[in-house]
Amino acid sequence: MRRAQQGFTLIEIVIAFSILALATVLVVNLVTQSSTRASRVDEHFAAIDKLETAIAVLRAELARREIKDRYDGQQPGGYRWIARILGRADSAPDGAQHHMKLYRVRLQVFNDGDRPSLELVTIVPGR
Repeated sequence: MRRAQQGFTLIEIVIAFSILALATVLVVNLVTQSSTRASRVDEHFAAIDKLETAIAVLRAELARREIKDRYDGQQPGGYRWIARILGRADSAPDGAQHHMKLYRVRLQVFNDGDRPSLELVTIVPGR
């Protein structure tokens, strides 16, 4: 005659611990990836802020009609930016006059390295 089984067998305990370990690894991996992505997003927003600063400086320089091929600047936190004038974006047909001059500009933000962390080609108005 058999007695009623009480408790869990060793195999059941091993399977339960394996499932628990797998779930723990997945949760830790998910938290780590989200933390990494959040820091990348923060870096991206910081680079966008530096681009906005570069655009403001560039617009001020172009408004003074001090047009150079290249402008650059350094920001606190290790960021530096470079703006290159690619040419005029408002070629006037038949000698027509424009009230505002538009310039095609390539803006690059660098953060601790030679590779740009963010690059933008845009049109910036001058006077």
